Amino acid sequence: MIWHIAKREILDNLTRFRFALTLILIMVLMVLNAVVFVSSQYPRRIAEYSKDTNQAVESLKTKSSNLSELAVKGPGYLHKPVSPLTFIAMGEDANLPKRVEGAPSGGYGIGMTTPDFSFSYSWSANWWLQYPQHTSRKNDSLPNFTELDWTFIIGLVMSFMAILFTYDAISGERETGTLSLLMSNSVSRATVLLGKFMGAFLTILIPLFIGVLLNLMIVNASRLVSLSGGEWARVGIIFVASAVYISIFLWLGLFISSQFSNSSGSLLTLLLIWIVFVVLIPNTMGVLASGFQQVSSRSEISRIQKAREDEIDNRYKEGDKLYRIGSPSDTPPKIEVLRLWADYLNEHADAKSRLLDEHLNKQFAQVEFTQQITRLSPAAIYKYAVESLAGTGFARHKRFVQHARRYRQQFVDFIKSEDRGDNDSYHVYLVKEGLSQKPVAFNSIPKFSEQLTVRITFGGALLDLTLLVSLALLLFMAAVLVFMRIDVK
Repeated sequence: MIWHIAKREILDNLTRFRFALTLILIMVLMVLNAVVFVSSQYPRRIAEYSKDTNQAVESLKTKSSNLSELAVKGPGYLHKPVSPLTFIAMGEDANLPKRVEGAPSGGYGIGMTTPDFSFSYSWSANWWLQYPQHTSRKNDSLPNFTELDWTFIIGLVMSFMAILFTYDAISGERETGTLSLLMSNSVSRATVLLGKFMGAFLTILIPLFIGVLLNLMIVNASRLVSLSGGEWARVGIIFVASAVYISIFLWLGLFISSQFSNSSGSLLTLLLIWIVFVVLIPNTMGVLASGFQQVSSRSEISRIQKAREDEIDNRYKEGDKLYRIGSPSDTPPKIEVLRLWADYLNEHADAKSRLLDEHLNKQFAQVEFTQQITRLSPAAIYKYAVESLAGTGFARHKRFVQHARRYRQQFVDFIKSEDRGDNDSYHVYLVKEGLSQKPVAFNSIPKFSEQLTVRITFGGALLDLTLLVSLALLLFMAAVLVFMRIDVK
């Protein structure tokens, strides 16, 4: 009986203008998305990434001619690989940094002569991880539907169409009296409701499936885009998540429609709910929530950094003790001089690293807090889930930074290991005169890499996928309970 009711709903929906409008709109948007992606967006980003990584490799090769230089100057720029699934979810990639900088920031030198001693030395500040930031948007955690990707097409357009498919499913039939006629037969109310849901769900999946198929055919036909098996698996999971997301609005439509005896009241209520939960909450609640977790400004961080550097300088330069014992550039250098300068330079680098890491961690915490608030919206939940699966957005950027931090320790361990193999080295880390001056094999240097596997991306999206399924089940139960109690006459 469920299938009989579903078939009737499907046939009715197929003959209505809303189905034709949905089909044409989704096809046009999906094709436009794919064409823009393969013709300009992806080629430009791949070209930029290739250029940047080639420059980073050449810089690393140059520094490999001397282990001490490599140790002091660091690995250089660590670039974020471009996800081939950005056409599905652009996320905030246009506003998020595309690299982490593992490099120093300038050189220093001092020469001084007093009646007691003469000192001369030039050095570079030891490298540390720096996090360039983009400031085109105030808060990068907020959902942004201005990009023509799947999260816009499905998150905004398809959710709106879903309520158009169901706003009159119950109220319209109560208005015309056909619902009471249907219920006069020996059929349960749960069967009627499930049949109507299945009819609307299968009908609205037709435009979605056709649009996605056209989209993927165009993307796959491009020579620049080559999706791996794991990426195809992620596309499949995204499609299922999209179907669950659409079902949320179908059940919402049936829930509201069951409470009205006229379709106009049902439609107006659904439109209000859609505007609040799909448009207003994702784009306003995040701004309000960000005010509860303030993060220091960059000027404030610079002031704190300057104060810490001054404190370190005052301790080491008190009474000119940093200069009186000799210079690391003396031939041969004294081991106590190398160790003192290593402590001095390492303290500076460590202080900068800790401060920048702490500041970025606070920014991450602020973004995560605002995301928790905006998860009141199913559109935001869907967007975060798809971004995680596609390898874009905030979740991807946080993983990228975590990879860079792990690589930092891997690089340091490599330098120390290589230095221990040189018997001529003083083995004092990290001052250039205290480490090996020999070249290092470029191929032996650990290279930064980041992989986006199905397991990693699915794990990042698990919370949001669970919330989507739970919300769909909650609205299903609510719709059933309401429909079981209404007067169909």
